[in-house]
Amino acid sequence: MIEQFIGTCTDLSPLQMGIRAFFIFIIAGALIRIAGIRAFGMKSPFDYTIILLLGAILSRAVYGGSSIVSIVTACLVIVLMHRIFGYLSVYSDKFGRLVKGDKIQLYKDGEPLRKNMRKSMITNKDLAEGIRMEVHFENADRIESAYLERSGHISVILKD
Repeated sequence: MIEQFIGTCTDLSPLQMGIRAFFIFIIAGALIRIAGIRAFGMKSPFDYTIILLLGAILSRAVYGGSSIVSIVTACLVIVLMHRIFGYLSVYSDKFGRLVKGDKIQLYKDGEPLRKNMRKSMITNKDLAEGIRMEVHFENADRIESAYLERSGHISVILKD
Protein backbone atom coordinates (compact mmCIF):
# COMPACT_ATOMS: atom_id res chain seq x y z
CA MET A 1 0.00 0.00 0.00
CA ILE A 2 2.87 2.39 0.81
CA GLU A 3 4.47 1.68 -2.57
CA GLN A 4 1.24 2.65 -4.27
CA PHE A 5 1.11 5.85 -2.22
CA ILE A 6 4.72 7.01 -2.81
CA GLY A 7 5.58 4.89 -5.84
CA THR A 8 8.67 2.88 -6.59
CA CYS A 9 11.95 4.08 -8.06
CA THR A 10 10.62 4.38 -11.60
CA ASP A 11 7.61 5.91 -13.33
CA LEU A 12 6.34 8.20 -10.58
CA SER A 13 3.14 10.13 -11.12
CA PRO A 14 3.07 13.86 -10.35
CA LEU A 15 1.01 13.11 -7.24
CA GLN A 16 3.55 10.56 -6.01
CA MET A 17 6.40 13.03 -6.59
CA GLY A 18 4.44 15.67 -4.70
CA ILE A 19 3.89 13.31 -1.79
CA ARG A 20 7.59 12.40 -1.79
CA ALA A 21 8.53 16.11 -1.89
CA PHE A 22 6.28 16.75 1.12
CA PHE A 23 7.93 14.00 3.17
CA ILE A 24 11.44 14.92 2.05
CA PHE A 25 10.79 18.52 3.11
CA ILE A 26 9.91 17.29 6.61
CA ILE A 27 12.91 14.94 6.68
CA ALA A 28 15.21 17.76 5.50
CA GLY A 29 13.91 19.94 8.35
CA ALA A 30 14.69 17.20 10.85
CA LEU A 31 18.18 16.71 9.38
CA ILE A 32 18.83 20.44 9.61
CA ARG A 33 17.87 20.36 13.29
CA ILE A 34 20.26 17.45 13.86
CA ALA A 35 23.06 19.20 11.92
CA GLY A 36 22.62 22.30 14.06
CA ILE A 37 22.04 25.90 13.15
CA ARG A 38 25.76 26.47 12.63
CA ALA A 39 25.76 24.46 9.41
CA PHE A 40 23.24 26.83 7.88
CA GLY A 41 24.31 30.07 9.53
CA MET A 42 28.10 30.26 9.30
CA LYS A 43 28.40 29.26 5.66
CA SER A 44 32.05 28.29 5.72
CA PRO A 45 33.33 25.88 3.04
CA PHE A 46 32.99 23.13 5.66
CA ASP A 47 29.33 24.07 6.14
CA TYR A 48 28.59 24.43 2.42
CA THR A 49 29.64 20.81 2.00
CA ILE A 50 26.68 19.57 4.03
CA ILE A 51 24.27 21.89 2.22
CA LEU A 52 25.37 20.67 -1.22
CA LEU A 53 25.44 17.00 -0.28
CA LEU A 54 22.03 17.05 1.40
CA GLY A 55 20.47 18.85 -1.55
CA ALA A 56 21.96 16.46 -4.07
CA ILE A 57 21.09 13.32 -2.16
CA LEU A 58 17.60 14.34 -1.02
CA SER A 59 16.62 15.30 -4.56
CA ARG A 60 17.06 11.64 -5.53
CA ALA A 61 14.25 10.72 -3.14
CA VAL A 62 11.83 13.14 -4.78
CA TYR A 63 12.28 11.88 -8.33
CA GLY A 64 12.78 8.25 -7.32
CA GLY A 65 16.47 7.77 -8.08
CA SER A 66 16.97 5.52 -5.04
CA SER A 67 14.97 4.14 -2.16
CA ILE A 68 13.90 6.69 0.42
CA VAL A 69 15.31 4.62 3.28
CA SER A 70 18.75 4.48 1.63
CA ILE A 71 18.70 8.20 0.95
CA VAL A 72 17.66 9.17 4.47
CA THR A 73 20.33 6.84 5.88
CA ALA A 74 23.02 8.44 3.70
CA CYS A 75 21.89 11.93 4.72
CA LEU A 76 21.83 10.99 8.38
CA VAL A 77 25.41 9.71 8.12
CA ILE A 78 26.51 12.98 6.49
CA VAL A 79 24.75 15.09 9.12
CA LEU A 80 26.25 13.05 11.95
CA MET A 81 29.72 13.30 10.40
CA HIS A 82 29.31 17.07 10.14
CA ARG A 83 28.26 17.18 13.79
CA ILE A 84 31.17 14.97 14.91
CA PHE A 85 33.69 16.99 12.89
CA GLY A 86 32.27 20.15 14.45
CA TYR A 87 32.70 18.74 17.96
CA LEU A 88 36.22 17.53 17.20
CA SER A 89 37.08 20.99 15.85
CA VAL A 90 35.97 22.55 19.13
CA TYR A 91 38.26 20.33 21.16
CA SER A 92 41.22 20.10 18.75
CA ASP A 93 42.57 23.21 17.08
CA LYS A 94 44.70 21.07 14.74
CA PHE A 95 41.66 19.11 13.60
CA GLY A 96 39.72 22.36 13.17
CA ARG A 97 42.46 23.80 10.96
CA LEU A 98 42.56 20.58 8.94
CA VAL A 99 38.81 20.53 8.34
CA LYS A 100 37.98 24.24 8.27
CA GLY A 101 41.27 25.91 7.36
CA ASP A 102 42.90 28.89 9.05
CA LYS A 103 42.94 32.64 8.61
CA ILE A 104 45.53 34.11 6.24
CA GLN A 105 46.95 37.59 6.68
CA LEU A 106 46.62 39.59 3.46
CA TYR A 107 47.66 43.07 4.55
CA LYS A 108 50.11 44.25 7.20
CA ASP A 109 51.47 47.68 8.14
CA GLY A 110 50.24 49.42 5.01
CA GLU A 111 51.45 46.74 2.58
CA PRO A 112 49.63 43.88 0.86
CA LEU A 113 51.27 40.50 1.50
CA ARG A 114 51.60 39.32 -2.10
CA LYS A 115 52.72 35.78 -1.27
CA ASN A 116 49.66 35.18 0.93
CA MET A 117 47.39 36.84 -1.62
CA ARG A 118 48.67 34.51 -4.38
CA LYS A 119 48.29 31.51 -2.07
CA SER A 120 44.68 32.55 -1.38
CA MET A 121 43.99 33.55 -4.98
CA ILE A 122 43.02 37.05 -3.83
CA THR A 123 43.70 39.91 -6.24
CA ASN A 124 44.36 43.54 -5.33
CA LYS A 125 40.80 44.32 -6.42
CA ASP A 126 39.39 41.53 -4.22
CA LEU A 127 41.32 42.88 -1.24
CA ALA A 128 40.26 46.47 -1.93
CA GLU A 129 36.63 45.36 -2.25
CA GLY A 130 36.80 43.40 1.01
CA ILE A 131 38.29 46.39 2.82
CA ARG A 132 35.66 48.77 1.44
CA MET A 133 32.84 46.41 2.39
CA GLU A 134 34.23 45.90 5.89
CA VAL A 135 35.20 49.45 6.94
CA HIS A 136 33.34 51.57 4.35
CA PHE A 137 36.35 53.63 3.25
CA GLU A 138 39.40 53.23 1.03
CA ASN A 139 42.08 55.03 3.01
CA ALA A 140 44.74 52.36 3.56
CA ASP A 141 46.56 54.59 6.06
CA ARG A 142 43.98 53.71 8.71
CA ILE A 143 44.31 49.94 8.23
CA GLU A 144 46.67 47.92 10.39
CA SER A 145 45.96 44.49 8.89
CA ALA A 146 43.47 42.45 6.90
CA TYR A 147 42.82 38.71 6.97
CA LEU A 148 41.09 36.20 4.78
CA GLU A 149 39.03 34.31 7.35
CA ARG A 150 38.12 30.64 7.23
CA SER A 151 34.67 31.58 5.98
CA GLY A 152 36.17 33.37 2.95
CA HIS A 153 35.27 36.76 4.41
CA ILE A 154 37.93 39.51 4.58
CA SER A 155 38.23 41.08 8.02
CA VAL A 156 40.04 44.34 8.74
CA ILE A 157 41.78 45.64 11.85
CA LEU A 158 42.12 49.40 12.06
CA LYS A 159 45.01 51.30 13.61
CA ASP A 160 44.39 52.91 16.98
